[in-house]
Amino acid sequence: MRFRRRTVVGVGLAIALAAPPAASADWPLYGHDRANSRSAGRDGPSLGQVKSLQKTWTFNSSNGDFTGTPVVADGTLVAGTNLGTIYALDAVTGKLRWSRDVGHQINASAAIDPSAPGGPTVFVPVARIGSPHLIALSLRNGAIRWDRVLTRQPTSGVFGSPVYWHRTVYMGTSGGLGNDESTARGSVVALDEASGHVRWRTFTVPRGHDGGAVWSTPAIDTATARLYVGTGNAYHDPPAGTTDSMMAMSAGSGRILGHFQATPGDTWELSNPAAGPDYDFGASPNLFVGPGGRRLVGEGQKSGIYWALDRSKMRPAWHTMAGPGSPADGGINSSAYDGTRIYGSDAINSEIFALGAGGKMRWSSYDTGTLHFSPVAVGHGVLYSVASDGFLTARKAAGGAILTRLPLDTPLTFGGVSIVGRAVYVVTGGGPPSPLIPAGPDTSRMDGPGTIMAFGDTSNSGAHPPAPSRFSTFSGRCEFAGAVQFQPALTNSPHTVTQHVRAPGRCSGSFVGAGGRKRDLANVPVTFLETSRVADDSCTGGTATGAGALVFPYGKIRFAFSEVRAAAFPVATATGARSGSVRGVATPAPSQDPAAAVQQCAGAGHKRFQTDIHAVAAPSNPV
Repeated sequence: MRFRRRTVVGVGLAIALAAPPAASADWPLYGHDRANSRSAGRDGPSLGQVKSLQKTWTFNSSNGDFTGTPVVADGTLVAGTNLGTIYALDAVTGKLRWSRDVGHQINASAAIDPSAPGGPTVFVPVARIGSPHLIALSLRNGAIRWDRVLTRQPTSGVFGSPVYWHRTVYMGTSGGLGNDESTARGSVVALDEASGHVRWRTFTVPRGHDGGAVWSTPAIDTATARLYVGTGNAYHDPPAGTTDSMMAMSAGSGRILGHFQATPGDTWELSNPAAGPDYDFGASPNLFVGPGGRRLVGEGQKSGIYWALDRSKMRPAWHTMAGPGSPADGGINSSAYDGTRIYGSDAINSEIFALGAGGKMRWSSYDTGTLHFSPVAVGHGVLYSVASDGFLTARKAAGGAILTRLPLDTPLTFGGVSIVGRAVYVVTGGGPPSPLIPAGPDTSRMDGPGTIMAFGDTSNSGAHPPAPSRFSTFSGRCEFAGAVQFQPALTNSPHTVTQHVRAPGRCSGSFVGAGGRKRDLANVPVTFLETSRVADDSCTGGTATGAGALVFPYGKIRFAFSEVRAAAFPVATATGARSGSVRGVATPAPSQDPAAAVQQCAGAGHKRFQTDIHAVAAPSNPV
């Protein structure tokens, strides 16, 4: 009987143990995070500071205005214009770092992944009618990494923004004409971050139907790998059962897991505008926790109702009429959640409101102007909204009292607000007018100059130094020689056994300590340690769970351990704090006599086995 020990060990490596994909002081996504909270937490000017808030810098676009939310990561702010130019600015100074003209309208927000494969990457949706696409650019210099068409349906387009998770970027598609006179089916597309390869594409309505547009930015529940979107009305009869719905999908496969249709039978056509009622879910969904710890997904509808659904069942937990609805692009815009209240705005009457997590109206107030299309944002106890007549309004989030109103550089503002460090960033513009009829004059170039403005202290908005790891990491090769001890002795009769492995050896490669210091190693002494408990173990098979460590002179790399052994060939797996891999093969040491082990297994038991372990460690990206 020959004992061969084949081991796969996962250890926490440097890349895997860095900060999350977006530092807390950044605003890298339209909704700030994958829950679409539009909340900066404790970032932003304090209640005392906001009363004296002043403009810090202004950047003027030379090619169109802005209607998205400016995104900020690694000290760089990115926004695109309705005439097709992407601008990347220094978030501290407002100075231009680079720009790129993509030739087609950018009517939504970009997304920045500082930890993307190949380096920090910005993803920009481009609203080219009939073939909307997503572009991946280097955040450093704007170089194109890939450019992928999302759908080739005639009259299709995009109005929402991308979100990324698990090396995948997700993007919704819609009809491409502002008056909804389209034949396209809404969809969600998942693309590989590194290559742009389409992992899956799911249509929100079946073949033979149209509409079900995904106008907004998906939310992702990372604990359950579920993605949530809202859908719009049908463009032509017959409407599908998934229009005007809140929908849950598998983030991994795109399979539709459930939906709730708030308004059945909704078809809006230019030839019959009185039909409708044109009650899309056009806002981005929020993920939050309701009373009793219930995990909810909430979203505002053009009906003026904010719906909160149980995330797993996709059935209403509550709903609240938060403002007047209207088919004329009215209803609730994308909302914010700060852990206590849900904040939103209503497009028709410029009402700003706050709901409790159980749906009760906490307060309401009003901005100036009408057609309030801007989403709100919250940070450090302050709620920010942008009025359509050109004012940034800051309110006390707890009660709605207005703290200050700041004039912007244009009387027309439909874009969003982001909060980074102690600064607030705002864009201005309304975009080109929609054509009244599909065959009417081309209005896509009828756009004015927009601005990006920073208010408050921008000094904390610069690039963040790498967060120190709490773990030591290693990449390289190791050779160990030691022993496996079995307590009690291993026999041919199954019983519970504890395994102890101690194997001194030497490693060569790169070691990074918890404080960030890197050491290049050459034949440095290291010890492999492992202890595991095996249920129903015998010389012919068993399973084990336990823990271990690679002990360097400079620190330890710890791992959790599990083993499944069929006959005499154990296969073991150990997982570190995040990811990474060490692949190793263990063979009997020259001093070990396999025949003696067989005899011991058949008799009093086998207590100790000498082994040699050959291992190679390689870095891995976070999961």
